[in-house]
Amino acid sequence: MKTRILRFLLPTILVAAGVGSVAWTWTLAQHVDGLEATGRQSAARIDRLEGLLDELTRDELTYVASGQIDKDTLTSTANRVRQIASDSAWLLGQLLAGGAPSAGALAEGVASLAQIEVRARENMQADLDLMAADLLFTETTRTRQSLREQLRQLRLAESNAVAEGRANDLKQAWIVLAGVALLFAWALFRSTRWPSTASPSETAAIPPDTERISLNVPPPRSADPGIDLREAAALCTAISRLQTESDLQGLLARTSTLLDASGVVVWMAAGEEMFPVAWHGYDSRQLIRLGPIGPSSLNATAVAWQSGTLQIVSGSPASRSALVAPLLGVERCIGVLAIEVATGRESDSTLQAVTTLVAAQLVTVLGAWPAGSSTAAPAEVLPFEKASSAN
Repeated sequence: MKTRILRFLLPTILVAAGVGSVAWTWTLAQHVDGLEATGRQSAARIDRLEGLLDELTRDELTYVASGQIDKDTLTSTANRVRQIASDSAWLLGQLLAGGAPSAGALAEGVASLAQIEVRARENMQADLDLMAADLLFTETTRTRQSLREQLRQLRLAESNAVAEGRANDLKQAWIVLAGVALLFAWALFRSTRWPSTASPSETAAIPPDTERISLNVPPPRSADPGIDLREAAALCTAISRLQTESDLQGLLARTSTLLDASGVVVWMAAGEEMFPVAWHGYDSRQLIRLGPIGPSSLNATAVAWQSGTLQIVSGSPASRSALVAPLLGVERCIGVLAIEVATGRESDSTLQAVTTLVAAQLVTVLGAWPAGSSTAAPAEVLPFEKASSAN
């Protein structure tokens, strides 16, 4: 009886192992494709920045050789400096998401480029073209050299990450295939030891109904969908090109969809308090009633603002979880980005990284905007903003 059951059960195990190995190998292949796609996207960004730096160097050589520069060339040079600062913000998001120690240096360089470009345009408006040219070429020399070094390091890091990920996935695929091959070899060895037919006495002793062995195998569960990294990159690009405040609402809606968040709020600091200035997924009257949040408030928003670190709030069966990422400026934290997610997703490292990345990109466009204001009295914050005194 036991031998007969094993004869029926073993093919089921082999089929399940074969299907599982194929599914796992396909998943690894998809992971490798994603790594390579991200690497190509980073390489394209780096190539674009290096091209802008080369163009800026050519303008500098022309200026040094002639001792003067025309208005149109000076304007295009200022535009290139602005584009370099804007595109470098995406690299800053990459470094922050990866926890790179050089993120602070890059953030300082990006802020310096932005300030120099503003000062140069003021001189151009005052017809002080030579002073504007000196600002654009002379004062950006060290920053451009540092940025080139950061680009080389990031290109090498991206290349190493893709190669390492591909090697790890290939190793796992070989391990899985080797395990399945050993299982098939063992099944072949066992099948040669079993008798081809049952003895007459055994057949007579087994009622016909008991030979009906169920071969139903539950289908493999599909993996939970992850965050679309291509959409994350596209969202960061769209944020860097934000020009009007009205466009921010649509970007927050895209952020909510990308992160599968039920609510997104941008809080901006004004003096010693923070105010909600843009949101998606909440009733505006509800947020306005909250009033400002002070630095002494016992909630994740205040903690993220004061500490400059990502805050994680775990939910419960009756409430949702949240992530609060600081909007880190050059000198201080200018606000926070808060998202509300389903309970359990707050521990997802990819969700934490992409939230930090979006917050870092928002700083590049919100840093120069006036902070929100409100005269409403402070009230109790939303449930997902509550934090224990242990925080």
